[in-house]
Amino acid sequence: MPRIYVGIDQSYSGCAVVSFCPSTNIATEHVYDFSPAKAGTGPQRLGYVHNILREHFMYLRQEGTVGQVCFEGYSYGSKFRREELGELGGVMRLALVQTFPPHLLRPVAPTTVKKFVTGSGRADKDKMMLAVYMRWKHESSSHDAADAYALARIAAGLESEQPLELKFQQEVIDSLLNPKPSRSKKAA
Repeated sequence: MPRIYVGIDQSYSGCAVVSFCPSTNIATEHVYDFSPAKAGTGPQRLGYVHNILREHFMYLRQEGTVGQVCFEGYSYGSKFRREELGELGGVMRLALVQTFPPHLLRPVAPTTVKKFVTGSGRADKDKMMLAVYMRWKHESSSHDAADAYALARIAAGLESEQPLELKFQQEVIDSLLNPKPSRSKKAA
């Protein structure tokens, strides 16, 4: 079975999941609509999201040996809909841990994804989408799908035995494999 790597970018209204197989250089993209119009609201919506993602993750296990799974971590500076985004992120994480071993799951900060693709943690959505296309010739159907593709590439890089070609990409991989301890605030 081929080894595949998974990238996931979730947002308030949907989720993009990309699986990437380095040995064939084939990426498969799925974009799900989780808008309230499609998925409902409240607990009904959370159940809908969980069921769709759990089904998709089970399908991925059947398609090949899943290596690392990278998903976009929370954007802690966000102000809008953060509670709803937190609920959706929690449901996605629940579906992930019900399907894959925890050691394969890795949240990646949005700025880290941007740095891996562009060399800068400050790229806007359009620049990210263009950079994914220019760097890997992968045409994404949406900004979320471009980010998910980048996350799948990061996942593959985490298990690569060869250093990555670009220095800033290798720096991202090294920082994910060997995170620096967080600085704690001194008590006053």
